[in-house]
Amino acid sequence: MKLNIPFRLMRTAAIASLCSLCFAGARSAIAADPASVPEAVAPLETYSVSLAQAMKLIESGTAEARAHHLALSFAVVDPGGHLVAAVRMDGAPFASLDFARGKAFASVALGGQSGATLEQRFKDDPSEYSNVSSAGYYAPFLPARGVLPIFSGGHLLGALGASGAPSDIDERVVKGAIESIGASTTR
Repeated sequence: MKLNIPFRLMRTAAIASLCSLCFAGARSAIAADPASVPEAVAPLETYSVSLAQAMKLIESGTAEARAHHLALSFAVVDPGGHLVAAVRMDGAPFASLDFARGKAFASVALGGQSGATLEQRFKDDPSEYSNVSSAGYYAPFLPARGVLPIFSGGHLLGALGASGAPSDIDERVVKGAIESIGASTTR
């Protein structure tokens, strides 16, 4: 019995088989000698807060809050505004976690601004923020104090936002947490 298979389909199948053989060979060569990976496919260095750093930020922040009998919420975002880690301490106010995330998102969305700068910019021109409220990946965009950017080596790694206490206290706790990982709040 002769199958009537169009030439294009046969050619596509032949190309797919050839590609899978080539990639299989490349994968096994890389597995055998990872140093042989061409520089073009080597992983790029990234400038983003890691999960380990985010956890340390949260541990430091919650320890400081407990030492002052406070219940805060914390949110750590990467430079793209994506949530890396967050925590709401027992007894933290309602919606404080969303506020912390919104502060952190606003900081990185505007290039690593402090909460004080964000708040002043909003007071000076509230219309500046009219088109960004829905840009927060389901996070509020909150230009308020209680957030600081995380910088290392001049690179923006993300931001840490806190909420649940007066803003100056939120910000003081955030600053201490950022310094605890050897990062800074300015470029």
